[in-house]
Amino acid sequence: MSPLIGPDSEFALWSVLLALAALGFWCERYAWGRRYSGVMLLIAAAIVLSNLRIIPTASPVYDAAWSHLVPIAIPLLLFGADLRRILRESGPILVAFLIGSIGVVIGTLFGLAILDLGDQESRLAGVFTATYIGGALNFAAVAEATGFRESSLLAASVAADNVATNLHFLLIIALPGLAWFARHYPNRHGSGPDLAGVADAPPFTLQQLSVPGLLAALALAFALASVGRWLASLAGFPQFAILVTTLLALAAGTLAPQQVARLSGHQEAGTALMYLFLASVGASADAWALAEAAPILFVFASIIIFTHLVVLLALGKLLKLDLAEMVMASAVAIGGPASAGAIASAKGWQSLLIPGVLCGSLGYAIGSFIGVAVFGWVGG
Repeated sequence: MSPLIGPDSEFALWSVLLALAALGFWCERYAWGRRYSGVMLLIAAAIVLSNLRIIPTASPVYDAAWSHLVPIAIPLLLFGADLRRILRESGPILVAFLIGSIGVVIGTLFGLAILDLGDQESRLAGVFTATYIGGALNFAAVAEATGFRESSLLAASVAADNVATNLHFLLIIALPGLAWFARHYPNRHGSGPDLAGVADAPPFTLQQLSVPGLLAALALAFALASVGRWLASLAGFPQFAILVTTLLALAAGTLAPQQVARLSGHQEAGTALMYLFLASVGASADAWALAEAAPILFVFASIIIFTHLVVLLALGKLLKLDLAEMVMASAVAIGGPASAGAIASAKGWQSLLIPGVLCGSLGYAIGSFIGVAVFGWVGG
């Protein structure tokens, strides 16, 4: 049966993808949307539309999301990643974050050892490692670098990741209030108001936007993507163009932070492009194949997160790390930099907000490289 909107109806499909991205942002304005994740809801809506044959499951538009949106979104999201500032200001949370990242790698290898993930296990290991050290942009970057475009499996991975991430958030936000943890870990910041503050987390809004600053950010992102692709081809590794672009964006954010600070709206623009990419991933998925693959991938994601927490809490105990700082580090590792605001609001840990965001930015910076390294290690 032919879809209502054909694969060559490019303007109509871009309209649908933009509407789905807007849906994701709109859902995040409300407590129920943040509870179930705007990303998860927009992907679910895309899957419904494609499997009801309203939009196609394959189109040049979806290919363009891979080839053009992701390479631009990555530098936009990384312009704020000043590595010198991260090392200078993130303090003990940085130590906890690095320990948690080691736990992610250990959890990935442990999950592979006890589960049969089929012939795509090395790619799955790479994307899950990347997303649980960084975030969705790292998931997309490693998927692109490793040639992981098996649509239903990719969509199932995103779905499993989102469900496991939400459960992880509920768990870690409760940890400081549990008596056993209060007795065995120092906590200079208190247990906070639990989940009460989550509903008050600010939505995606811009207080000020400089149009020249936004256009300059987009121009720079396009330039870095172009140079990254050229350098990767020159070196004989065109598949790693996305990683070269990542390095160039990090160099810009670290070596010219004052100039980059004059840019405007790049974080929001990068997030919007990632939402468009994720909408295209959902639209490409076959619902039956997704339902078949998602359960084992959820188990895999859960193993990674559980191992991450065990390693973090065990080594944190030995190093006498603060419980609140470990919770913040775990939040931004598994959930990305945006989780720092939700945790700080929910627990009243405003002093940990900036270090948390900085460590989340470090995850963006290193997650793709560690994910590709794990892919190579497992695949090799």
